[in-house]
Amino acid sequence: MKAIVKAELESEDYQVMAEPAFPPANWIHWESYRPDLLGLRSDETSESLVIAECETHPNMRRFSAKHYGSLWFEPSVLREGSIRRILAVPRGKLSALDLTLRRGWEIWVIGKTGPMLKIPTVG
Repeated sequence: MKAIVKAELESEDYQVMAEPAFPPANWIHWESYRPDLLGLRSDETSESLVIAECETHPNMRRFSAKHYGSLWFEPSVLREGSIRRILAVPRGKLSALDLTLRRGWEIWVIGKTGPMLKIPTVG
């Protein structure tokens, strides 16, 4: 599943790292957390950061225990910044999620066959 998500993010021009042990830049910080995938994208006007969690057996208690809220970054003074959060789950496992996650996370449903379903964030 990570390979599928990584390829999709790379098609959106992110430079993607799998399970980085440390933040790859001094303007990114986290504590007690390591994302499954971390992507960076920047141009003259913006810096974008994406974290993706790939849960093959989604469990809300385990997912909520991750320290993903400790991640923050500070874009350069002359650039806009954004953090995008993606939770990828296998087809047939969407019912294991509390869909209130959509307030901060995109949910990607990935299957062996058929197109990927991308459920956008709300609010």
